[in-house]
Amino acid sequence: MTTREERILSLPFFQDKQLLAKQVIQFEKETGVYLPNQFEVKQIPPYEFGERKAVIGRVHTFYFIGIYKQEVWQYQAFANEMKCKEFFIALPGEDKELAFWLNNIELLA
Repeated sequence: MTTREERILSLPFFQDKQLLAKQVIQFEKETGVYLPNQFEVKQIPPYEFGERKAVIGRVHTFYFIGIYKQEVWQYQAFANEMKCKEFFIALPGEDKELAFWLNNIELLA
């Protein structure tokens, strides 16, 4: 593990999101797009769906969703806004739900 990777994993935002941090590090390697020394984190407040919660956010240019179930947050990162939108478009469901999530992605941009 490089010093850069250790630094990212130790940042306060990623303290309880280690899987998300590792995904971002992987995207850095794959895309050549790196987190700057100081970056902005935007996040939409969690929405509750029964016993689950869902959150969507952006770390610099990387987007993520988080699902809270069974008392654990699970995260999925996306290399950019388009990849995040593609994820929601590919999900089965109603148009209203899709519009809801795509609108939230736009709020993060």
